Amino acid sequence: MVEIRGKETPSCMEYFAKGLRVSDNGFLYGGVFWCGDENYAENLSKLLYRIIKKKDKLEECKKMFKELLEKVDFSVQGEAIYKKDRVIWLKPRELFRKEREAVFERFRKDKIFRLAEGVVSIASQIEKSSGLAFLRILQAQGEDITKESVWKGREDLIDIWKNKTEDGEIKEYLSKVAQIGYIIKTYLAPEDFKKPSIFKLFSYLAPFDFKIFEDAYLVSRARLFERKTKAEDLIEELKQEKVIWEDLLYAFKKEGITEEELKKVLEKAFNEKFLRKLRQDWKELLKDIIKGEEKKAIGSFVKKQMREEGWISYGSFRVPNKEISLYIFYEKGVESKVEKFKEGLEKSAKAFSRFTGNIGIKIERSFPIDGLIPDFDKLKNMNFSNLLHQDSFELLFNLAYFNCRLKGFVDVMQNKNPVGILLLLDTDIREEGGGYSFWDAFNFIYEFFSLPVQTLNKTTINLFCGFSEGKIKEKEVQGVYKNLFISLLKDLKTLEFEFEGFNLPSQLNVFAVLEKPSTGFCYRRGDPTQKAYRHFLYEIYKISVNGNRATVELEDKYLVLTGGLDFEADKFRRWIEEKAKDRETKFCFITAGAWEDSYMNEIISKSGESSNIKSKSLFVEYSELPTAYISGEAQEDCFVIYTSEFEKLKESLGISKESNKVSLAIKPADIKDESRFRLDDGEFFYHSSLQVFSTDGLGWERDDVYSERRNLFLFTLLALSQYESESFQSPYSKLDLWQKRKSLYLKIRRNQGEYQIPLNAVLYEMIYLISKIPADKNLG
Repeated sequence: MVEIRGKETPSCMEYFAKGLRVSDNGFLYGGVFWCGDENYAENLSKLLYRIIKKKDKLEECKKMFKELLEKVDFSVQGEAIYKKDRVIWLKPRELFRKEREAVFERFRKDKIFRLAEGVVSIASQIEKSSGLAFLRILQAQGEDITKESVWKGREDLIDIWKNKTEDGEIKEYLSKVAQIGYIIKTYLAPEDFKKPSIFKLFSYLAPFDFKIFEDAYLVSRARLFERKTKAEDLIEELKQEKVIWEDLLYAFKKEGITEEELKKVLEKAFNEKFLRKLRQDWKELLKDIIKGEEKKAIGSFVKKQMREEGWISYGSFRVPNKEISLYIFYEKGVESKVEKFKEGLEKSAKAFSRFTGNIGIKIERSFPIDGLIPDFDKLKNMNFSNLLHQDSFELLFNLAYFNCRLKGFVDVMQNKNPVGILLLLDTDIREEGGGYSFWDAFNFIYEFFSLPVQTLNKTTINLFCGFSEGKIKEKEVQGVYKNLFISLLKDLKTLEFEFEGFNLPSQLNVFAVLEKPSTGFCYRRGDPTQKAYRHFLYEIYKISVNGNRATVELEDKYLVLTGGLDFEADKFRRWIEEKAKDRETKFCFITAGAWEDSYMNEIISKSGESSNIKSKSLFVEYSELPTAYISGEAQEDCFVIYTSEFEKLKESLGISKESNKVSLAIKPADIKDESRFRLDDGEFFYHSSLQVFSTDGLGWERDDVYSERRNLFLFTLLALSQYESESFQSPYSKLDLWQKRKSLYLKIRRNQGEYQIPLNAVLYEMIYLISKIPADKNLG
């Protein structure tokens, strides 16, 4: 048996701890919470243990944390209590795995979604067939989505549309929009178009979003629907930046546009009747582009093939048959609503628990959110596009404090009921400027610990408050409560479902392993000659097949760090080897990057059981191809696009084939029978991207001789995505791979030098260290 050491510690991992720097300012560092340096790890563990045990006042903890970050020679008093050889936090999913005796249907027992084959078709069939439209903007370039590329893409689309539309009213409107965009770029200072108020103005007038797939810049959404913001609100926001507003008015005046005319164009962009007209014309534009009648853009259409590939039921959930103890933490802006919210939630539990396995809830206590995140209000006002030292320190301390507090909630669950946390936030991501830029980092922490934590926005809070007062009807709350319940029990649930149309063995276990790499570090940013180091999180899901029934549940999670300890990777490798001994077990390893760069590849290749493991495995790379439009009928189907058709789709969009990878793509089955997700003309607010899964091999075809292997691949992907969905209405969710999210970068001064560090990489290290420190059951 080959011994695998931990990820080798590169010397750069110790630079931060030792106060060493490289001369290049573009260098990204790691090692803030774990670098292999014993002395540094001991100091950190002493401080974190003091925070966990609440041995010091908050301000004293912050002061020590700041000095530890800034001073190489700073020493923390006390005992270093952490277990290097094991993770000592308790896993909620393990505590209650044997008690999942309560069962409830996700939707209803007879609800299924059907699989349909997708084939590349011609533009004339875009109205006759249900299907998916794709649109590539040819002149917008770049490896990343930037404000420059987005502006260019929007300009090009408006120009294409105004030249092709046959509707006089729409042509006049689009001409005005194009003129406004031209004036902003021509008359204002070169970088002024990036300013939030200016960029927002043009985004309302040209409401197109984009994503990159391989080397192509594609339209991901046309937001041609009514917003809560009004034209006058947008103009008032512009007027707040006096200099910019005056420059804008001067430029408009030179081109013959008055403030009143600007307001009229904006009012048009907010008018629901006119937006409905734009949506219909948008489909005509897509048809024209798909026909090949445009130089700045190309399109393609994938239609639904009439033969169906099989079906999968929405399934049922099996959860712990125990009352859930809830702790509520609330933001200041919703403090006055907390008591009414609690009344509405308890009333909902009594009214709707029959739809959630008859599981009761008990609200234990409620606290201000600064009990978990001390400087929550400060974080809301930070500039996350340019985090300087003080803000970076504040953010890091709050994340560490949050992490330490959560350990107590995990520990208090032992031999008791499941403990859930509700976070009441005074925001709504669906509103303009809604959501918090920092929240993904906090979300990453509680999801790793498998804690039942759920955020509720102000819309949901108001719903429960209204229900407590009798102002909201039961049918408006029932679905929201059920989704809240499903989401809250994230990793504590088992999904069971039935299926038909898959050629699978009657008895089978598949372990789907998601590799979630951290943001890269220990390299010069933007230097293509340097290869970044990464940390890795592995989430393992077990999919069991018995006849025409299957179950899915979370098996385990592993963290393997660059500079971590030897046994972490070794333990993960031994787990794979042990499972591979079972004749009925298969593996599906999925990564967001290239398989050659995957650490799983290294672990498996160095195993003494490598040949056996590889014979039982599929190695998959994941990506997303955005859709510009999905017809209403296709919205409710799950499309499968096999390799030959997917290659036709790429070719029709001018996307080059740069590797020998072969792909199978899936368009998820989206929400059914939900009028609140539709506009009044039947169009949807949101549509899914294609989920693209690529492997080595000859390809994945409908009628190939490897039909059992193909069906196993497809079935695994569908089962995993079903489990990931936290909505009772939608049986499918795209895979949550951290690498696809936007990175934030910290700037920390230490030893009179500044270190730029990816926040995401720091989170892996923070969780790794804190998971080895004993918890405290005192939640007060």
